[in-house]
Amino acid sequence: WVSVALSELDRELAAQHDGKPFTVQTDGGDFRLRLLDVGDRYGAYYNDVANRLLWFTLHGLWGEPYEPSGAGWREPWERAYVPVNDLVADAVADAAENGAEVFLQDYHLTVAPGFVRERLPRAPILQYVHTPWPAPALLRRLPDAMTREILRALLSADVVGFSSPAWCRAFRHCAVELLGAASHGDVVEHAGGRTVVADFVLGVDADALRESAREPATQAAAARLEAELDGRRLILRVDRTDLSKNILRGLLAYELLLERHPEHRGRVWHYAHLNPSRQSVPEYQRYLAACQDAAARIQDRFGERAVRLFVGDDYATAVAALRRYDVLLANPVTDGTNLVAKEGPVLNAREGALVLSRNAGAADVLHGGALVINPYDVEETADALHRALRMPTRERTERAALLRQAAVVGAPHEWFHAQRQLLRAVVARRR
Repeated sequence: WVSVALSELDRELAAQHDGKPFTVQTDGGDFRLRLLDVGDRYGAYYNDVANRLLWFTLHGLWGEPYEPSGAGWREPWERAYVPVNDLVADAVADAAENGAEVFLQDYHLTVAPGFVRERLPRAPILQYVHTPWPAPALLRRLPDAMTREILRALLSADVVGFSSPAWCRAFRHCAVELLGAASHGDVVEHAGGRTVVADFVLGVDADALRESAREPATQAAAARLEAELDGRRLILRVDRTDLSKNILRGLLAYELLLERHPEHRGRVWHYAHLNPSRQSVPEYQRYLAACQDAAARIQDRFGERAVRLFVGDDYATAVAALRRYDVLLANPVTDGTNLVAKEGPVLNAREGALVLSRNAGAADVLHGGALVINPYDVEETADALHRALRMPTRERTERAALLRQAAVVGAPHEWFHAQRQLLRAVVARRR
């Protein structure tokens, strides 16, 4: 395993081992890890490029006509993001034994496969992108030089993987329109190379989730939640404080639900369990503040007990809440998968309903059991919450069974095995 050092502890460990690999012991076994301390390039690499320019583009979050501004991108891209990807490729080449397969992960390393290919011309390379992929018109919001470099580098891999067929189609369209590549079925041909672009469903580890639900900390959290509910029904969301998660529109939909359906006032509780994310990025700070303002307004209108926003790191309470909800709201603007939408049905003990964005990758497999919504339509979301609260017992039970069954398709070991199988098949044809 090779990883950029993300935290101060990571950097201390990297220094302790002189930047060399070391053995890490976990419940799942031992593995070798090399942490790369990239120094003062980290902020520009991680926050300015990966978590702002790329994340906002891949998720369609820019607020045109003002953003992205088109200014100030070149220096963090050239000084930080590209060099960090190059350092990762160096470490991969150092670690790779003869015939080693290389599995690169996500949007933080979009140009790394090109550098790995330069160092290891025959290596089997698979790049998995956990985010959505936008249509060409949205990707063009980035500077042309950046998009071309990203697409060329990704097409250096033998396989590029996504979590939904929709993201695969969008990537192929970008390669054709922005690079002049050729696309035949799932294969993209460019500069003499062939890359298979395929989707791999990522499900949840049901056994591990259920084990976490039995932990004493989870049981204690469940008792606290039950006391706060005080007989009311629970509308739940569990998310990071990320703009793509669409928390604000979810709050507006809940406010509209209480406004239009007074019978729910005092009988339901909306609990938003939010893990703070990327608070060094100004847009994330402003978004969290807007969500907190909306929650405060709902409390002013309908009572302090109508809604609660928790912002913090409390896994036990998140698991307890997922076991207890009556309605789970997962309404991202767009999402590579949205694993919460799968974790909830596996954990839930009340045949809870799921209101799910059609733009979540998880909707590909969960649509049969979920109430699928347009995430931009607050009125439709409010209607779906009302329908979920009034859903007959038989329908809830049938839908919950469909959700549980679909959520475990592509459990982590199956997900990785499918990638490895395809990579080996593609490389065998290449030879």
